[in-house]
Amino acid sequence: MHDLSRRVFLASSAAFALLLGRSSIAGEPQSAGAGGMSVEEALLRRRSIRLYAPEPLSGELRLRLLHAANGVNRPDIDGRTAPSWYGAKDTDIYVAEAAGVGKYEPATNSVRKVLDTDIRKQTSPEPFVGAAPAVLIYVSDQTRLSAAGQEFEKGQTKEAIAEEYMRAAYVNTAVIAQNVYLFCASAGLGTCLVGGVDPAAIGKALALPATQRVTYVQPVGTPKA
Repeated sequence: MHDLSRRVFLASSAAFALLLGRSSIAGEPQSAGAGGMSVEEALLRRRSIRLYAPEPLSGELRLRLLHAANGVNRPDIDGRTAPSWYGAKDTDIYVAEAAGVGKYEPATNSVRKVLDTDIRKQTSPEPFVGAAPAVLIYVSDQTRLSAAGQEFEKGQTKEAIAEEYMRAAYVNTAVIAQNVYLFCASAGLGTCLVGGVDPAAIGKALALPATQRVTYVQPVGTPKA
């Protein structure tokens, strides 16, 4: 599973990079990045960073980050900054921090507290993940994929449907993750997409139903000097 998710990410992120660069926060010039930086410069600065300063993200910066990740940029049609398979919008973003876990609500561009426990160290066996000020946890809702894929399911075997939904879950997350990478490059933050997760531990901590699949986690913080 880890090898598959990594291959899917690598194949999809490069293909979607320019597409992601076209999205912007409502009212912001199309050529500007999250910090007033051009998309081209953000792409040049994009890299994986694994060491972070301990200071938490400010509330405003966290919301800007999440909006860039998968926020609403066309309210009239619930359009998002990241595309998804058949428009499923299946990916939820949880934010694990020292004070607990919140769930991003795109419609209101807000974070709703869901847990008072610090679960950062439970999200991945990689030590640098648990040491990050914030860890984004990506969860794909399989019921939304199924609802969006009714036309696709016609004439398909159960095995083919399951494989396609698994692929869609990882690709949709990877697209969002690239948005996060570009925002971090523009805003002076560091991040790294991590496929080595502990889905069972995360699912138990968040009380996720069986229809929700943890795909990746992505630590975020100010790069450590």
